[in-house]
Amino acid sequence: MTRRPVLGIDLGTTYSCVASLDENQRVSVLPNQEGDLTTPSVVFFEHSGNVTVGKFAKNELKNEQSRVVSLIKRHMGEEGYTTDVDGRQLYPQQVSAIILRQVVEDALAVLGLEVPADGPLADVVITVPAYFGAAERQATRDAGEMAGLEVVNIINEPTAAAIAYGLISSGGERSVLVYDLGGGTFDVTIIKVSADEIRVVATGGDHHLGGAEWDARIVELVCAKFSEQHPGSDPRTDLDAAGSIELLAEEAKKALSRRDGYSSTVIADGLRAKIEITRAEYEEATADLIGKTLDFTKDVLRHAHEKGVDRIDEFLLVGGMSHSPAVKEGLAREFPDLPTPQLADPDQIVAKGAALFAVNSIAETSGDPAAAARGLPGGTALPKIVNVTSKGYGIAVVRDGRKRDSDLVVAWLIKPNDEIPARPHDTFRTVEDRQQEVDISVYESTTDVLSIELEDNLKLVEGTLKNLPPGPAGQPLEVSCNLGADGILHVTAVAGNGEEITLEAKISGLVPEEVKRAPLPALQR
Repeated sequence: MTRRPVLGIDLGTTYSCVASLDENQRVSVLPNQEGDLTTPSVVFFEHSGNVTVGKFAKNELKNEQSRVVSLIKRHMGEEGYTTDVDGRQLYPQQVSAIILRQVVEDALAVLGLEVPADGPLADVVITVPAYFGAAERQATRDAGEMAGLEVVNIINEPTAAAIAYGLISSGGERSVLVYDLGGGTFDVTIIKVSADEIRVVATGGDHHLGGAEWDARIVELVCAKFSEQHPGSDPRTDLDAAGSIELLAEEAKKALSRRDGYSSTVIADGLRAKIEITRAEYEEATADLIGKTLDFTKDVLRHAHEKGVDRIDEFLLVGGMSHSPAVKEGLAREFPDLPTPQLADPDQIVAKGAALFAVNSIAETSGDPAAAARGLPGGTALPKIVNVTSKGYGIAVVRDGRKRDSDLVVAWLIKPNDEIPARPHDTFRTVEDRQQEVDISVYESTTDVLSIELEDNLKLVEGTLKNLPPGPAGQPLEVSCNLGADGILHVTAVAGNGEEITLEAKISGLVPEEVKRAPLPALQR
């Protein structure tokens, strides 16, 4: 029986990338059908019902912007979010599944494999930002399954980068800062890397901070310059021009990372304007965005210092935006005592690390004790991975147990940057005599700064524990959280009489089962 291909997938906000190990035990990125090593995470929904993925879909921004869906990763796991195309409500998981299906079919073609008539196309590990919570991770897993993939695991993007870097690089134990500024997201992670272990120490980030924000600032610059030449005009009111300006903005951003100026012509509403942008103008317009990444980096360095990391040995830059000279200059200026930031194969290293992790994961479950050390470069086993959570998890409890009408606050069981798997438990008590049931709501923090106020946090799961043993107020209930290495959270409870009670609860932002089972639209090739 032929083994399914094993792939690592960097499912990016703006670009996606697929890697695998070749017959010579080298990890490499697999090109798409156009021969490119990355594929725009963009879907164009054709009038026929078929879909196009990638750069041709992106080019349709110039023609039919309303039928193009991009940046969908930012909405993974978001409760109630759908995007509308022709009156059809599409969940983020559906759009992501289309992207995944396309990039995997392209990978199979490069590997000389046919798309199977049934069963999974491949065994895959998909990467996510380190700060993704349980809902976003489950949504990513669902998207992979909807694409017809066997999702072996979900892994944090900076961890994947460290895996590839740790296996490729030589040296003893070292502390590595991974600064990952991609097209739509940002995270910064400090990791201790050795031959035996990759241990995540601290992490933080923002899923609305990435190259798309830089693009938006350039769009503002372009429109301001257009209005200077044609007072009272905004080219974005011309819907055809609006899509073209978005494409122009990304082109300008890339050009200004290599040269001092960029020029182009914008035509909107029958008006023409020659647009010139200097690197100085661009950097001034986006300086606050870089400042936000520096603030996150300071915060993560502080958390790492509190956990005993007093030096950084290497400073890795990952993600397409890391090519920007302003990023490197800002980091060097703000952190003069840290090593010089180094570009570490920023566009492909995450996918490569995911592929290495996928091979190791498959090997570990094969039943062969030596299998985990085979198929990896140099015949070496993957180091043990110790991860942390970027979010806190807790349950709603009465603020003052002595007052029956007291409001609720969050009692935290898991704190940001706690190691995972995490299996904390705590004992809570009933507040009324002969209480037979209790409502439990589990909350997730929205940042790495914990607040006990309910409105500052995200309600993740909820349910009712019934059939509690009779007795006066103060009967114990032991609540346990199990946060797995894949970042998925499970909650159980045990009543005071020892009888276990299962909490049936859902993760927010899940796709309905009937949508999950529905076939994907045909890919236009």
